[in-house]
Amino acid sequence: MTIGDVIERLNTIRQPRAEDTPISLNRQLLRLAWPSLVENLLQTMLGFVDLVFVGQLGPDAIAGVGLGNQLMMLLQVLFMGLAVGNTALVARAIGAKDMREAERIAKQALLIAALSSIGIGIVGFVFADNIIRVMGATDDVTAIGGGFLRIVSTFSIVIALMLVGGGTLRGSGDTFSPMVITFCINLINIFLDYSLIFGNFGFPRLGAVGSAVATTTARAVGTVLILYVLFKRGSILKLPLHGGWGFHRDAIGRILNIGSPSAAEQVVFQIGFLVFSALVIFLGTNDLAAQQIAFNISNFSVLPAFAFGVAATTLVGQNLGAKNPERAEQSALQAWKSGMVWMVLMGVGFFVWRGFLVSLYTDDPDVQRLGEMCLTFISVAQPLQATSIVLASALRGAGDTRATLVITFVGIWVVRVGVGYLLGIVLGLGLFGMWLAWYGDFIARAVLIALRFRTGRWKALRV
Repeated sequence: MTIGDVIERLNTIRQPRAEDTPISLNRQLLRLAWPSLVENLLQTMLGFVDLVFVGQLGPDAIAGVGLGNQLMMLLQVLFMGLAVGNTALVARAIGAKDMREAERIAKQALLIAALSSIGIGIVGFVFADNIIRVMGATDDVTAIGGGFLRIVSTFSIVIALMLVGGGTLRGSGDTFSPMVITFCINLINIFLDYSLIFGNFGFPRLGAVGSAVATTTARAVGTVLILYVLFKRGSILKLPLHGGWGFHRDAIGRILNIGSPSAAEQVVFQIGFLVFSALVIFLGTNDLAAQQIAFNISNFSVLPAFAFGVAATTLVGQNLGAKNPERAEQSALQAWKSGMVWMVLMGVGFFVWRGFLVSLYTDDPDVQRLGEMCLTFISVAQPLQATSIVLASALRGAGDTRATLVITFVGIWVVRVGVGYLLGIVLGLGLFGMWLAWYGDFIARAVLIALRFRTGRWKALRV
């Protein structure tokens, strides 16, 4: 029995019985959210496992791989924008019961993703070291980060197809298959990390670069599995192999109309994120290492918000496609409430166990102290992150990506970077001042996102 057979049988078991329909809103949310929660946890585990293993090689390795990962996120924003546009439009088509349109949108998004990954691969292969060096990294950090970035970016097509293919599945309402596939990716990544970083089981010892080889290989397997489910085993939306591969201007235009602002939002976020990290570089390697550890751990703290955000994106899109805007609003608000409860619980746990969590990465006392301080900020910011993430996801599901772009710019550049530079560098408050601004960023975004959502303008957008 293949993995595809397992996914198909599990999905069959999960399909609601006739007497269960119409399904309640809470059940719809949970049916979409819990696989997304597990998948996001498993996705985060990829970076967590990489950094835990690499952390045994010292602060330079932590800083190098951390910067390489951040820069790769910047290079792949195009794919993330495509995934958002694809997910929103597939969800609307599914809600309108137009399966042929959903298939057409999905194929066009896959085609654009594959072609655009070629350019990103070339940029990463040629300029990886230069990009890391421009960040102000030391020679040792540049060598590690450049090697990591070169491998991951050269094979960025696997990330592109995973993001867009997974977005198609989620837009159709299938969050279960991506979860199972991500579980398989993690098993492969753990084995290859342990083997390639340290030279175990007869594999060559590649050091920090081994984590890039491991992650890329695992993602390549995941890409094959996602395409297999999409074209062979789709439980809700099954794409035909033939037809729909030519360039369809109207479909591409609609995808880009939603996806371009979303991609621009990611550019704004990622560049701001990188500038914020670059400012911390001037505070010292220990400060940078502590922040990288805190950011890596914080990926776990926002998992409930992202899970309910995925549910909100899908249900808002599908209900708007079905001409039921009130149900779309109810779905978003219920997702926000559920995400808020879980995020508060996560915040308490992260505060109580902050010392233990940081100690998993390092035994350096200075890095440990700074890392615990950052985790304290992360703990108290959970309600703000729940609001900014879940409601922003609902707006994206409606296609209101221009509003989220403007709000992200204000939060990241005006507050996090601008105020962070003033407090941390100019006024000399160091990493503490920088993270005060980080907290202010989420205050600003949560307030502005909530105000935008309350206007209700997103209900009438034509996509």
